[in-house]
Amino acid sequence: MLVAQHSLPRPRSAEPVHAAAPFFCALAAVLALAGAAQAAERGLMISHPWIRSILPSLPAAGYFTLSNETATPRELVGARSPACGSLTLHRSISRGGTERMEMVKSVTVPAHGAVSFAPGGYHLMCLSPSGAVRPGQAIAVTLSFADGNTVTTDFPVRGAAGTRQ
Repeated sequence: MLVAQHSLPRPRSAEPVHAAAPFFCALAAVLALAGAAQAAERGLMISHPWIRSILPSLPAAGYFTLSNETATPRELVGARSPACGSLTLHRSISRGGTERMEMVKSVTVPAHGAVSFAPGGYHLMCLSPSGAVRPGQAIAVTLSFADGNTVTTDFPVRGAAGTRQ
């Protein structure tokens, strides 16, 4: 039985590979954190963003957690997205056994704290959603603050059950 043996050329030195390792590790870390870095602006961080789309013809709702890592309270005063005719701040409330939604002018994020935008509470209301607001897609959302700063990140769109597609 003949066995073919091939000899691969050996690298002259392993040092260039080892020298480049920190660069590639740093690059991987930067790429892994790209979503978080894109959403960070002066101590503000958006995490777990998503949009619930029930039917293309109905308004969609946006959910996320907004964290403030600074020593100063921050006031969220608006939102916008090219995928929504308008994108407003809302809150679901229950009074006397009746559930309803109301538009809010602002939401204060406490210093070193967070506010959750979740079903049954604060949320974004996407009125007149475009065709881009469909499960499996993602839409860019920009949050605006009273101090003039903005934070933009992508919100993946999920179906009525809120599950990932």
